[in-house]
Amino acid sequence: MKMCRISKLCIAFVVSVALAACESDSLDTDVIEGAALLADDLEPISAFLKADTTDKLILDDGLIPITDGDWPRLTVNTTWNWQLNGELNLEPEADVYVVDMFAQLTDKSVEPLHALGRRVICYFSAGTYEPWRPDIELFDSFELGNPYIGFDDENWLNINDPEIVKLMVNRMDMAVAIGCDGVELDNVDAFVNETGFDITQQDALVYVRILANEAHKRGLAVALKNNVELVPDVVDYFDLLINEECFQYDECEGYLPIISAGKPVFNAEYTLEHINDPVAREELCARSRAFGFQTLLLPLKLDGSFRLSCR
Repeated sequence: MKMCRISKLCIAFVVSVALAACESDSLDTDVIEGAALLADDLEPISAFLKADTTDKLILDDGLIPITDGDWPRLTVNTTWNWQLNGELNLEPEADVYVVDMFAQLTDKSVEPLHALGRRVICYFSAGTYEPWRPDIELFDSFELGNPYIGFDDENWLNINDPEIVKLMVNRMDMAVAIGCDGVELDNVDAFVNETGFDITQQDALVYVRILANEAHKRGLAVALKNNVELVPDVVDYFDLLINEECFQYDECEGYLPIISAGKPVFNAEYTLEHINDPVAREELCARSRAFGFQTLLLPLKLDGSFRLSCR
């Protein structure tokens, strides 16, 4: 799912405004204050935006899952809310909120959510190049793959490159600095997409295992996104799974190993029939409850405009 909050152009504009301030005494002070505000917003992750930020990172090999540590442990009864766009709605009663990580630099919703007793899982794309993200300059030297279908300004990355892996781990360090309790890894299913790179299912398995262990080393819970093909081989590595439309595409049974391990499957469905028709919705929800899933019916934009829960 594609977000657009903090653009590289916006950051460049702020830098240009700051430089202009050095050359002009007549610059509007309101503009200066706006530039300073954005700089303040970036301050929590500023240490992780430097060119040498990943030089000292030593990656886990992912061969053995890290299962002991101090990170949030969720259960099949853990409830959730998922909003990646728009002003965050804090009203839904849910144990876990899944939010866009970089949006928290401006939204600053993590502390209010913690004050309400919520856990915060922070979303980021772990497999694509998104030119509007504040750390994008760290990716500029890497070859880009094919555009992500439907989004011409987003491209696949080569997850077989160890330096790409390090940059994603660097994002986990940002998540810790922002105050997130966990991370959602999106776009880690390159092997079922036309990426422009030779990425196999085994490559993806190695990649997500490394990332899961690195998250746990940092005290973060970690969510796998979709990837039904990998589920049997990663149950011990991940704390939860976030799925889109498994009922729509008849693949929900593939996620049952997560439930059998006592971990939650957070499922989102977007079909208008189930959103608008209470009878159809109850039929879907009955199936969800039988599987033990936590199913929400949500707007495709994930903007918080409505939320219908099967629980």
